[in-house]
Amino acid sequence: MTSSSQFIQVVTSVLKKDALALPPEEALLLQPQDEAHSARFFYRNFSGCRLPANLFDQQGKRQVHNVASESGDDFPSAIRMPEQSASGCAFVVEEDSLYFLYDRMERWVDAPDHVALVAVRLDPERIAALAMQGEATRLAPSEYLLLGHLLTGLDLKSAAATLGASYDTKRKQIQTILDKLGAKTQTALLRALSLEITGAVLDEILPQQTQSRETALIKRQFGRDVIAHNIAIGDGPDIPIWEFGARRGQPVLYFHSMLAPTVFHDEMVDMLKAHDLRWVIVPRHFLELDGRGDIQARLHRLTDALAETVDYLFGAPLICVAESAGVPWAVHFAKQNPDLVSRLVLAATPQVSHPAEPTDNPTIFVEMSQRLRRDERIITGLTQIYNAFSRVPALAQKGLAHMYRKSPADSACLDSLFQKPHLAEWLRLIANHATFASIDELKNLQRDWLSDLKETPCEKLFFHGKEDPISPIEDIQAIAENLPEARFHIVENAGHLVLSQHFGSLLAQMLEADASQPIAN
Repeated sequence: MTSSSQFIQVVTSVLKKDALALPPEEALLLQPQDEAHSARFFYRNFSGCRLPANLFDQQGKRQVHNVASESGDDFPSAIRMPEQSASGCAFVVEEDSLYFLYDRMERWVDAPDHVALVAVRLDPERIAALAMQGEATRLAPSEYLLLGHLLTGLDLKSAAATLGASYDTKRKQIQTILDKLGAKTQTALLRALSLEITGAVLDEILPQQTQSRETALIKRQFGRDVIAHNIAIGDGPDIPIWEFGARRGQPVLYFHSMLAPTVFHDEMVDMLKAHDLRWVIVPRHFLELDGRGDIQARLHRLTDALAETVDYLFGAPLICVAESAGVPWAVHFAKQNPDLVSRLVLAATPQVSHPAEPTDNPTIFVEMSQRLRRDERIITGLTQIYNAFSRVPALAQKGLAHMYRKSPADSACLDSLFQKPHLAEWLRLIANHATFASIDELKNLQRDWLSDLKETPCEKLFFHGKEDPISPIEDIQAIAENLPEARFHIVENAGHLVLSQHFGSLLAQMLEADASQPIAN
């Protein structure tokens, strides 16, 4: 066998220990043509992948040799995608190892025609890491295989028979696995792990340009602190889900503001983990729901899709947090699904669009609402102006600064946010690629969402900045005082952007056990 060229030796010597080793030159030259094409494609697209991966052709034959191991080929010689897989993703167990398979090869523009799927091997340590239990968690080989067979879709009885063990033995073993991985039920563990594995693997192997624009941006903002995936239940729409914080923590569903589908706080993820919270965001601006222009239809479709998704993901009622324009969406969701919501936390609650008593000095929100009721065409005009400003960061900063100028806390917060690129990028992305989102937000704010709130039986917490220039604190406090099961928390030195300014305080108040405290005066 000829020795490697000096170039191959130098490149190989500087690779990290956990990186994939480049094959000898003759290994590529001596392979059949299809396999040579596969190898070139593989090393162009997967040489930086931190997970052991390989390619398989349409006959199920392994395509790349000498991958991920100095000792030789440690992938099976053949793997096939299960026939019942319709999502493009599947789990299989081969040769006592669990593999994740992905067959949407059209996601790579340079994929050879004969390549049918990418296979990623998932070892016990990887599964434990995805369960967020740290290095101290270890799955025994028999536990790993049992979990692997369950992830492929077998029930416990069938998995036990496949492994040649008694059902009672494996029933006891699954309880040990649940204890190790911090899950309450087998169903909850399998659902969570399948989502986490799918999100982590696809994030690792897919080319960046195949991500949606909003997913790419949320990953630029949070890196590996966010897990992004899509869920479709039955014939419902694909629902994008972004998750932060503790992977096994108490679930919190966040209804974001009009500005952006995220929270702007540097320590958000650390705070969520410290409070054992699993923060879930559905970026509604970018949902492709039917009923454009009909806010009631879109509201019901979003609520129904969210309810199915929440019911699938979580085994217990969750906390709903809503900020500003997200409040009417969250209130409708809580009213329609009282069994899914344990507590409703409303931050920077907007004013009621048609107050019972007219005021001599209405806020910009009330004045806008009054004009909208006289002529709905104003919504289109306002949206066009808002999007035009949002596309230019300098104009967006000036416009928001003027809107929030009466609140020193908001002004300081905006100055800080515009020093970093994320807020400006979100404003521009929404303006360019979710141009109707602003219309949805404005129309939804005009609904009589207060009537829905009065019919919502769960606990309620109002979290409001004392110097809020958009929603005067006296108006929102009056709403809270007339609601049963409601608390009102005043945040000093805070304005309408109270969630970004005092995120830690909101979490502490949200988790306050005694929800029967009197309304603050």
